[in-house]
Amino acid sequence: MIVLGMMSGTSVDSADGAIVEIKEYGEKLSVDLLYFGSYPYPETLRRKILDCMSPKNSNVRFICQLNFELGEFYGKAAIYFIERSRLKPDLIANHGQTIYHIPRKMARRGLIPSTLQIGEPSFIALMTGIPVVSDFRPADIAAGGEGAPLVPMADYILFHEYERSISVHNIGGISNLTYLPAHKGVDGIIAFDTGPGNTLIDSATQKLFGQPFDKDGKIAAKGKIHSGIMNELLKNPYFQLHPPKSTGREEFNLDNLPDSIWQLPPEDIVATLTAFTAETIALAYKKFVIPHGLDEILVGGGGAYNKTLMKMIKERLHPIPVRSLSSAGFNPKAREAVAFAILGYLSFNGLHGNVPSATGAKRQVVLGKITYSSGNHLVVRKSGG
Repeated sequence: MIVLGMMSGTSVDSADGAIVEIKEYGEKLSVDLLYFGSYPYPETLRRKILDCMSPKNSNVRFICQLNFELGEFYGKAAIYFIERSRLKPDLIANHGQTIYHIPRKMARRGLIPSTLQIGEPSFIALMTGIPVVSDFRPADIAAGGEGAPLVPMADYILFHEYERSISVHNIGGISNLTYLPAHKGVDGIIAFDTGPGNTLIDSATQKLFGQPFDKDGKIAAKGKIHSGIMNELLKNPYFQLHPPKSTGREEFNLDNLPDSIWQLPPEDIVATLTAFTAETIALAYKKFVIPHGLDEILVGGGGAYNKTLMKMIKERLHPIPVRSLSSAGFNPKAREAVAFAILGYLSFNGLHGNVPSATGAKRQVVLGKITYSSGNHLVVRKSGG
């Protein structure tokens, strides 16, 4: 089966599309990446998405309209990927755009565990003529999970090695890891969000320098790290929670930073936030993963291209090897789009897609909902007299 997986993450920079061919060999799947591309958000639409994520700037009418506007945008993105690749998928799997996520462990604040991904799939199905699997997270929450992370099942299919314990780490807007222990199956997976990935670095770079992100980490490399402020940031209670756990922009955004950070020189702010991100990643490994044994970390996502961030992570986790997925022959930016292509395939075939040890769900469930592009007409016949 040929599947187009589409992913728009916390960074809100583009819809990424990966077209893969999936074949079954007994109980095993083989996955070949045939095409990967990105379809950037127009700045006006990106700003609407960011405003929609903010309780201060959003309302039900705004969300209602943006759901449909994004659906049409994703339909155009799907057509773009299909035309550029010259491949016709049998199925499209679209994650949609998360605009708010309330993890189960936030229930202590009186909140109801819930999540909302928007981008009406009817547009994608009707514009392409291809069935669409979407809205993957709610089923896991209904089963008692966090609704995240969902990529561990795909990571297991793609990267698990019987003789070595490895971790697949994604640094998107939010940073998350999937630990795949040697000699164990899906039940042995440990996966969770470690905290901020690029979200604070990117937001500060946009605010202070008018650039979308800190290319190659060059701004951070020029700045000074202020350990006092970094230690204050590390007091966030999220880092004390044990997995399964998940988080998002709701917790890690510029509005939640201490006022004192804005008294620093701009380069120092970016450097301190970069070091903070690296430190939270390293702490997560030291506390929850390394005690189980770890041979290597493979890094994907946009953060894999931030040389300063990668250098800081490697220094903090030495002597464990930390390398980009590209060195393993896999496009670092494609990992999550490929993952949702796999999850879409599983869902379309009625197979479980979540990993309870990663999300905290009480059981495995089939994820997502299917939207068909067309169907057979109902023929109503008059009965004879």
